[in-house]
Amino acid sequence: MATLNAIDSLVSFGGIVIVPLLGFSVLATTLILERLIFWWQITRRQKRLAQEVLPIYRQDVQKALMKLERNRDLPLARIFLAALELDQPTPEEFRLALESAGQAEIPILKRFNLLFETVIAVSSLLGLLGTILGLIHA
Repeated sequence: MATLNAIDSLVSFGGIVIVPLLGFSVLATTLILERLIFWWQITRRQKRLAQEVLPIYRQDVQKALMKLERNRDLPLARIFLAALELDQPTPEEFRLALESAGQAEIPILKRFNLLFETVIAVSSLLGLLGTILGLIHA
């Protein structure tokens, strides 16, 4: 009951426009937390993986490939594996494999960017609408 009264007083104070703005705030905060956790985990694990795999690769290619395979959930491991799994590639084939694997990772890394852009644009317009409605009621 107290929550309903708080929402009712918030709507009466901020107008009906406050409801979608609050929804967008909750959505954006949730997605920001997800992206923070994602980037924190990726950055921490990938740095360690690169530091471990590169020295191993010089000594034992199969051991390095196995380590990369165990960490296939990381973008860097998938990119390395795409190039290293080729059978005696030319430098051009190796470069193309790295580039195409890197391009394939971009959608995963940019996840929710379009949603963030939409929330930013719509929230600005809702704020303007709220200002106009407030001036009309005043």
